[in-house]
Amino acid sequence: MSSLLATPSNSTTLDKLQVGDSALVTEVSENIIVSAKSSFDVVRRLKELGFVKGESVKILHRGYFGGEPLAVRIGQSTFALRRFEAALIGVAKAGIA
Repeated sequence: MSSLLATPSNSTTLDKLQVGDSALVTEVSENIIVSAKSSFDVVRRLKELGFVKGESVKILHRGYFGGEPLAVRIGQSTFALRRFEAALIGVAKAGIA
C-alpha cells in the first residue's frame, strides 16, 4: 500500500502546479488584496469546497488563454478556479512512498 507524503521543501501554491500534478493542501491563505469582506468570502468559499489542510488535489486542465480557469479535482469533486483563487491555496507536492 502506498501513501502520499509531503515535505516542506516542495511547498508552493496551487496555481504553480502543472496539469497532472498532485499535491496536498497545506493552507488557505487569507492574504488577499481586495476588500476585507470579499477576502473572507473567497477564503470561506474555498474552505467550504473542501480546500482544507491535508486534502489531496490534482490539476486536471488549464484554460487556453492565460491558463485559467484551472480544473482541479479535490476528493471526488472537480472545480474550476480562477488563478488568484488557486494562488491562495498552499500545497505541497505529493510523492509516493
